[in-house]
Amino acid sequence: MNHVFVDFENVHEVDPAVIGAKSVSLTLLLGARQTRLNATLVERLLENAATVQLVRLTSSGKNALDFALAYYMGRAAMADPTGCFHIVSKDTGFEPLIEHLQSRHIRAQRHDDFSTLTFSGPAKPHAAAPEELMARVLEHLRRNATSRPKRKKTLVSHLLAFAGKTATEADVLSLIESLANAGHVTIGDKDAVTYHD
Repeated sequence: MNHVFVDFENVHEVDPAVIGAKSVSLTLLLGARQTRLNATLVERLLENAATVQLVRLTSSGKNALDFALAYYMGRAAMADPTGCFHIVSKDTGFEPLIEHLQSRHIRAQRHDDFSTLTFSGPAKPHAAAPEELMARVLEHLRRNATSRPKRKKTLVSHLLAFAGKTATEADVLSLIESLANAGHVTIGDKDAVTYHD
């Protein structure tokens, strides 16, 4: 998910294409002195209320909106650590926050305006190395000796679920072949699985 936080005190134009865009959550932050919004913008915001959050500060002060933006961005990062976070503001004072988030492996950027805003897909989860996955699978199968799958087809489904979203059926079939070659399993008649440990 892409999370866009707009410093509306600093950037007064919102790209209408971003409002309601797929996989985009928009938070518009207004200062206490900002009492008027363009009617067309309000209509677009209302049409996409499920993905838009309007935050209006009730009191003003030095950097008040900046602190509020950092708070909402932090909450979003806790809820969606693999998301992409964008601040739309000309205020370079956000750079230390961006650098800190990046040092914590959170994808964050600041944009002077909407023209440089680009969206990327979700971060790819770390795929386990084949040896690492094989060691984890062997440990898992040994720990659950009484409930191990008895047929190859069931073993494939079982290991797909165990390996998680990063593994494909081809990966699992290759893993089973490696287990067989290493003498940990034998695939017999009617794809019956025999475990050797």
